[in-house]
Amino acid sequence: MNATMALYLVLLALQIFGAVFFVLSALPVFRELAVNPGEQLQYNPFDLTTAGTLLVMQVVYWYRLRRVPIPFRYPNILLSHALFFMGRLSFIFGGALFAVVVFRHIPELSPTLDFGIFASVRRAAWLLVSLFALFCVTLELERLGRAFDDVSPK
Repeated sequence: MNATMALYLVLLALQIFGAVFFVLSALPVFRELAVNPGEQLQYNPFDLTTAGTLLVMQVVYWYRLRRVPIPFRYPNILLSHALFFMGRLSFIFGGALFAVVVFRHIPELSPTLDFGIFASVRRAAWLLVSLFALFCVTLELERLGRAFDDVSPK
C-alpha cells in the first residue's frame, strides 16, 4: 500500500467515523423532535464535541478533494454498488432529520414560544451545517463508488 492510498483511507475513515458519531449523538434530539411536535426543546448548550466532529469532517473532506486523488481504479461492480448504497444510506438520517424539523415540528410550533432570534438562527445554522457535512460524506462515498464502477460497455 502506497502513501497516497494510506492517506486516502485514513481521510475516508475520519469522515465515516465522524458521520456515525454525529448520527449517534443526534438520535436523542431526533427522537424528541419526532415524538413532541410543536413543543419547544430544552436549551442545549453548544456541544463542542459535535461541533469539532463536524469541523474535522469538513476539513478532511475538502483537503481530500483538493489534495488527495482517489487511488482506486479497479472495476468491481459489487463493491461499486455497495459504496453507492452506503453513500445514500449515510444521508437517510439527514433527510429524515430535515423532514421531521421542517414538515412535522415547525408547522406545529405555538406562536407564543420563547425562542429568541439568536436561538432560532443558531439552531437553523446547526441543522444546515450538520446536513452539509453528511452530504459531503455521501458525495465522497459516491466518488469512491464511481472509481470501482464497471466502465466496460454493456
